[in-house]
This record gives sequence, C-alpha cells and structure tokens, in this order.
Amino acid sequence: MVHYDTVLKHVGEFGTYQKRMCFFVFLPSLSVGMHMMAMVFLAATPAHRCRAPEGDVLAARYNWTEPEKLNMTIPWTKDDDGRAVLHSCKRYDLTTVELNNSYSNLTNHRASWNVTSCNAGWTFDRSQYKTSITMDNNIVCADKWLANLAQSIFMVGVLIGSITFGDLSDRFGRKVVLFAGIALNLVSGIATMFAPNFTAFVILRLFVGVSSLGIYIVSFVLACEIVGPSRRTLVGTVDYVFFVLGYMLEAGLAYLIRTWTHLQLAISLLSVLWIPLWCVVTESPRWLLAKGRTEEARAIVEKMAEMNGVGFPCALWEKMAESKDKLVETPDNGRFYSVRDLVRTPNLARKSAVIFYNWGVITMVYYGLSLNTSALGGDDYINFFLSGLVEFPALLMSIVVIEKWGRRSPHIMFMVGGGVACICTLFVPTDLFPLTMTLAMIGKFGISASFNIIYIWTGEIYPTVIRNLGLGVSSMWARVGGIISPFVALLADSWRPLPYIVFGGLSVLGGVLCLLLPETLGTPLPQTLQEAEDFGKGGSLLCPVGGRKKPEDSKELAAEADLHDTSPTVDDPSDVTNPSFYLSFETGL
Repeated sequence: MVHYDTVLKHVGEFGTYQKRMCFFVFLPSLSVGMHMMAMVFLAATPAHRCRAPEGDVLAARYNWTEPEKLNMTIPWTKDDDGRAVLHSCKRYDLTTVELNNSYSNLTNHRASWNVTSCNAGWTFDRSQYKTSITMDNNIVCADKWLANLAQSIFMVGVLIGSITFGDLSDRFGRKVVLFAGIALNLVSGIATMFAPNFTAFVILRLFVGVSSLGIYIVSFVLACEIVGPSRRTLVGTVDYVFFVLGYMLEAGLAYLIRTWTHLQLAISLLSVLWIPLWCVVTESPRWLLAKGRTEEARAIVEKMAEMNGVGFPCALWEKMAESKDKLVETPDNGRFYSVRDLVRTPNLARKSAVIFYNWGVITMVYYGLSLNTSALGGDDYINFFLSGLVEFPALLMSIVVIEKWGRRSPHIMFMVGGGVACICTLFVPTDLFPLTMTLAMIGKFGISASFNIIYIWTGEIYPTVIRNLGLGVSSMWARVGGIISPFVALLADSWRPLPYIVFGGLSVLGGVLCLLLPETLGTPLPQTLQEAEDFGKGGSLLCPVGGRKKPEDSKELAAEADLHDTSPTVDDPSDVTNPSFYLSFETGL
C-alpha cells in the first residue's frame, strides 16, 4: 500500500512550495495574537479618583489649590506597601459639611465627614491611555470585575471556535473555512469598535474569540497537511512564532494609538491584508483525497512538484489511488472510545488527572501573566513586549532540554522554577520594579516552556487508540484555565501580590504532581488501553511498555488487549507528529 506521505516525500517534504504556503497561511496568526491579548490595552484601567462637582465649586469660591481641593474631596488610604494614597473609589460628601471655617480648621475635622461612593463618576489619568472601554463605561471599583468577565467570555468564544472550526474544516475544506474565519474576524473586530455599550462590546468580542482560534487551528492544520511528517514539529513551532510576533507587534501599535477604538480598528483592519491570500493559498491535498476529489488533489501535487523542482511521481500516485480504499485508518478495529476510557482504570485515571490539572494551570498562568503586565509597575508597553519576547528563548530551551533530559525533569523544573519566581514577588517592594519584572518574566519563561513540553508529553503518555481523545479533553481543560484566569487577577484588589502567589502556588503543585507521570523519552509508546495502564506502573516511573499482561480484575481490558493483538495498524504509534495530534495542542492556546 502506498500512502500520501510517500508521495509527499518524493515531491519534497518542505520544499519551496511548502515554505511559501506556510508563510501565507501563518500570516493571519499575527492578527490572532493581537486579538487574544488586546484586552490589556482595550480595557486598561489607569489611576482614577471620584469626580466631585461640588469640590470644584468650593475650590473656586475659597481659592483652594488643586492639592487642597483633592485633600478636601478625596479621603486618604494606604496601599499594599503602607504608603498614603488618595482613595480611588470613595469621596467626601461635602453637602453635609459646614465650610465657613478656614482650610486648616477644616482639615482637622475630616475624620468626622461622611464618605460616599463615586456617584458623580470618575476622573481618570489620561497621560498614558486617552480612552479605554473601562474608562468610557466607568468599569472600575465595584464594577471592575466586568472587565475580567469580558475576557472570560472572550475565552468562551475561543473554546467555541476550537470546537466548531475544526469540524467545519473537516466538512467543507481547510481553505474556505480559513477565509471564512478571516472574514468573520474582520467584521466582528470592526463592529466591536462601534459597540454602543459594554454588553455589545462583550458579545462582539465573543465572536472575535470564535474566529481568532478558528483561524489559528485551520491555518495550522492546512500547513501540517502539505508538509512531510518530519517537518510537522517545525511547522507547529513556526505557527506559534507568528502568534507571538503578533502579540509583540501589538505593543508598538498600542504605544502609537492611545484610544481603544482606533487600536481595535487597527488590529482588525490587518485582516484586510489576508483576504487577497485566497488567490495564492491552495486547498489541502490530503483533505481533497479524503473527500474523493482525486483530480483536484493531483493538480495541486503536480504544482507542488514543479515548484520544488522535481518530477511528479505518476506511478506512486496511481498506486496510492488504487490502495487508498484499503487503508485501515486506526488500530482499534472499529471500537468506539469515549472520555470514560481516559479514567476507567486506576493508573490511567491518575495520569489523566495530573495531565488535565497541568493543562488547566499552564493556560491559566500563561494568560494571567500575559494580561496582567500593567500590575507589575513601570511602562505597560515595555512590559507587554518583554512578556512576548521571553517566549522565544523559553521555546528554544524547552526543545533542547527535552531531547537531552527527557520530558518529566525539565517540565518539573520549569513549572516549579517559574512558580517560585512568581511567589517571590511577594517579598519585593513596589519601588523595586526591575526586580518584580524580572521575577514575573522568569515565571512567564517557565510557564511558556512547560506549555511546549506538556503537549508533547501528553501525546506520548496516552495510547494510540485514545491519543487524540486525550489531547482533545486536555485542551478543554486548558480552556477552563483561560476562562478562570481573569478572575484570579481580581485578587489583586485584596492584595497586590496575591494573583502571583496563586499562579505560583498552582504551578509548583502542578510540577510536583508530575512526579506521578512516567518518563517517555526513549520508551516505546503505548498502543492499547492495557499498555497505557501498565505504563509507569509498579513503582517505576521509567517502566517501558512490556508484554500485554492481563490484570485479573479487568476482563474488559484483557478483551481489549486481545483485540489489539490481531488488529492491523498503518500509522507508526510512536509518531506523535500527525496533524490531528497537533490540532489538540493548538486548541490549547
């Protein structure tokens, strides 16, 4: 039997055609990175205080200076470092105060004055941000949580996009769904700029989230299906690089554009540049073959061979066309597997619990650190840029160390090290901003490296028959982490370092729990549920996959193992670089 991958190796796994096509389909990921992180600037909350109209009148009447007016209208409080600051959410009710005394006498009696909420609105420091959705809608103080809710709902949209766009691309094709996602992203992004109120803003951002991850997933799958098996790891890395580049580019745009509506318009209009790519991006030949559209697939592969400077393998193509209906796609002999199989046996259930926890925590901390850069102090734009920049060395180091020292030890090191760095922000005074920033970036470095490791490790722990299912469920837990993350950031209202302590503590716990997972470097990967249950069992975390020993207390597993002893397989079970494997990783973003 001849497979499409055999034909692909002949015409070139990563030739000129593939390089050009990957560049084109990854360009929209720049927009995805911007939209995913845009709330840092769209919902920026600068320093603010209550507006006190009567204070302005009295200041003019009694010739108060600006500091005197603030002192008479806004009560003082203490920040986390014990320093006296003007209250952001309270003001004095001057309508109940006798103001016939001198200024000095009045200040001595302020303790007895009535304090009220900001019922006349707020005054914002507009030196850095001219406008934001929070400033326009007064989403501060008691309503501050609404901005975090908006980000959580955006992540719900991301979850919906990860589910719907994958299915739509399987039904209607990669290319048409990719450009439908770009069009939806463009329309919903521009419409967000004109949102008449906060509710409309949140709903429109939901659609931006749906389309953003839809673009990211489909572009990645399309690229994966035109390159050879040996290059899919590289393709996954490059797509993520475009995502982070968009993330970093947004820092520059936000620095130049200080109003949220114009910034939203700028990052949305970027999608206009991707629409003409329709003329140069081709459909996935692999998808066309799966749909029986052999002639269309052949025309694309012929073009691929011509651009790569090789001849079209007519004989191989004909053999593939003859044998494609005979291929056995999975080694499960028709058996249906469900989520229950991920936790059906004790050892596999334990490993699944640890894996799900790590995916959720990693995503929670990733977005928590990325979207909370303004809380670090210093320049928001530099903080945001550095937060993206640190991901490049993290990604590079993670790739190097997992091939030398395995998956478990580096993952634990990155999780615990990054978590401890976050916790250490507790001991850093606010005025030592460079140290706080350094610790936060170490935390971001660790969590970014861990994210790269966990998806590879997860695919190697789960057996072939439920590998994609396990990765899909793991990515759902990642979405839960992304939804929860904005609300963890709200803990800063109680105590500034608290979100970092929570993020750090959860990361350390995740790293420690990974001691329960087996090392997979250099070991045969499990194919059946029985092998997955035995993998790492018996006290040895380096337990290789041995014979198919049937546990006496599990007749169902024994039957399942017997079934697989005679089932033919086509795919190499140790190959975790197939498109559907990476699809689960990408939805984890």
